[in-house]
Amino acid sequence: MLDTHNAFEVDVGTFENALDYRITKFSEFPEVIERNRADLKGKTVVSFCTGGIRCEKAAIHMKEVGIDHVYQLEGGILKYFEEVGGAHYNGECFVFDYRTALDPNLQPTTTAQCFGCRAMVSVADQESPFYKPGETCPACHPDAKAGRVAKPRR
Repeated sequence: MLDTHNAFEVDVGTFENALDYRITKFSEFPEVIERNRADLKGKTVVSFCTGGIRCEKAAIHMKEVGIDHVYQLEGGILKYFEEVGGAHYNGECFVFDYRTALDPNLQPTTTAQCFGCRAMVSVADQESPFYKPGETCPACHPDAKAGRVAKPRR
């Protein structure tokens, strides 16, 4: 199983034991595959992503560079959730809309995304005094980065 998500999406959720090359944007995928092509040669590779578009592009690319046994998760993680549920999947699935993340029942979760730095903000991080919806989170707040102790929110 090869996760074609960007690293921040993988951090929200992925399949058990999936390969994660920690890409920051999909345009890095061809270079990462080139560096790791020998490891994939002769193996069956199933690429997956949120809705099926990136994993289809990934599968086509891998076939073009000589990786023969390549498949994709048709319809992506969301279709998998719809048909199978959450078996063998850990976490939530990041989506590119106001919901941020969905659980295996395709219901929105409480995970948020920071407007300032685009980091994923867990429920615990949402309780931090460094979290200011629409502005900052513990990952990007200037006082958090400087190691200062935050004053409780009021």
